[in-house]
Amino acid sequence: MERGAFDFELLKKLCLANGVSGFEDEVRDIIKGEILPFCDDVMTDAAGNLLAFKKGRVCTEKKLMLCAHMDEVGFCVKHINDDGTLLVDEVGMVTPIMPSKRVMIGKRRIPGVIGSKPVHLSGKSDGVPSIRDIFIDIGAHDKADAESMDVFGEYAAFESDFCEFGNGLIKAKALDDRIGCAIMCVLAKTELDCDVYFAFTVGEEIGGVGAAAATYRIDPDVCLVLEGTTASDLSGITDENAVCRAGFGPVSPFMDRGTMYDGEIYSFIRAIAEKNGIPCQTKTKIAGGTDARNIAKAKNGVKVGALSLACRYIHTPSSVASKRDMQNMLELSSLFISEFARGL
Repeated sequence: MERGAFDFELLKKLCLANGVSGFEDEVRDIIKGEILPFCDDVMTDAAGNLLAFKKGRVCTEKKLMLCAHMDEVGFCVKHINDDGTLLVDEVGMVTPIMPSKRVMIGKRRIPGVIGSKPVHLSGKSDGVPSIRDIFIDIGAHDKADAESMDVFGEYAAFESDFCEFGNGLIKAKALDDRIGCAIMCVLAKTELDCDVYFAFTVGEEIGGVGAAAATYRIDPDVCLVLEGTTASDLSGITDENAVCRAGFGPVSPFMDRGTMYDGEIYSFIRAIAEKNGIPCQTKTKIAGGTDARNIAKAKNGVKVGALSLACRYIHTPSSVASKRDMQNMLELSSLFISEFARGL
């Protein structure tokens, strides 16, 4: 397989798109436009997953699927107050929820700001509001004014810039999991050493309904999940609680809160990384979860491994990750396909 450079412009486009769980259309349209000319088959299933097949140099006995989810965490408008502010619920795990953060509501991107009762009136000793304490201010005069904007039931996504800063770092929303989507797009545009099925899934942040449907349709023997994961390599946090570290290579977990990853696949990934001099780390704490939890138990069972990008401040408007880790994650994913073609 010809290995190329990571496409940071594509990642930027994907991160700036909105795709809260259940509303992945904008992200799916971008990906479809990227991969359609390069794949042998591309379709959208009833769940909303974008599924693609690309023929490689050989057809292996075992069927390989790569998986990344298109959705991101956010909010859903559930009530309009008399004063025109909006009550919301979390879509996925949004933590912590901080007042003053900017959001965009629906496809029209109606601007809003997360608000809450002032700290000195909240009665909370730590000053951190819960989802029950917040609202979204869209500048409406009253309830009727807000209703005229047709926002009830709409999603709200974080508004955030995509920028490079510091020593080779990127700050953006939704790096979990637009990184996986971007890598799969790059791979779909290259000549592959074997046939590969690509599953761009919906709803990972709310339980992984998309992955279950995609796996049932494709029926793979082996799956490599490409993800973003929590990095807590921060001052005051001990090594064992850091989970993983930005800048220390892609993360290959042996276990998380939803999955015990296949031991053979885990060793396979680690051996490829060592053989090719690619830095690769594992998690030092059992944390997080991926679509693997539904893929592994689908139909007759699937051997699942994962490669993840270490992201600081995950599920916030300003996730931070290393450009070098992104390139290495692409390299290792590409080599995984090449080695798989030779036999697992």
